[in-house]
Amino acid sequence: MGNKHSAGELHNEAKLAASKFESDELHILKKTWEDLAQRNDGKGIDKDIFLQYFPLTGLLGDRLFAQFDVKDNGLIDLDEFVTGLAVCSRGSVDDKIHFIFNMYDTSHDNTVSKEELTTLLNQ
Repeated sequence: MGNKHSAGELHNEAKLAASKFESDELHILKKTWEDLAQRNDGKGIDKDIFLQYFPLTGLLGDRLFAQFDVKDNGLIDLDEFVTGLAVCSRGSVDDKIHFIFNMYDTSHDNTVSKEELTTLLNQ
């Protein structure tokens, strides 16, 4: 189970994620995304900007960015931003476990090796 989805799946997933927030919360999330995206000419949130907002250093920050960047294009769009935050803040325990597992599965083989776990835990 990777974290990469087709565009149609992401749109549906984003709608479901958005339903986990009240309309005023969604407004704040959209404004936050717009502010961060403006720092990159409005194209989306790149890794440097993301890590300024979510200050995790090293590999852990890289892996968190990768979990949000579902389209794997180096930019987090509004759907990806809302979806990532919905999982982290409003997701079920299973959703959060899956999210964290994928962060630690750096080889993308649906396993977490001792080396991957040790590397990330030492970050």
